[in-house]
Amino acid sequence: MQNTMSRNEIFYGIRNLNVIERLNIITDIWDEIKDSRELEITSEHDKQILLNRLANYKADPDSAIDWAELKKEIQDRYAEKSP
Repeated sequence: MQNTMSRNEIFYGIRNLNVIERLNIITDIWDEIKDSRELEITSEHDKQILLNRLANYKADPDSAIDWAELKKEIQDRYAEKSP
């Protein structure tokens, strides 16, 4: 049988460590999260769309719209619809 600690037991155990030990734990946890694939939410379909758009841009960079221009266009579009 596996002995598991509750969240509170872990928390209070960590609080008893010195600052350097706690920072090492934070670093270890962050590295594990960063390397985890759990947070990847982009589907293969979405990735393919992005790759296609990138290829289109590389083939014709002049077809792209500058972010500031696009943002203004969106703001203007919604400003017209507001009462």
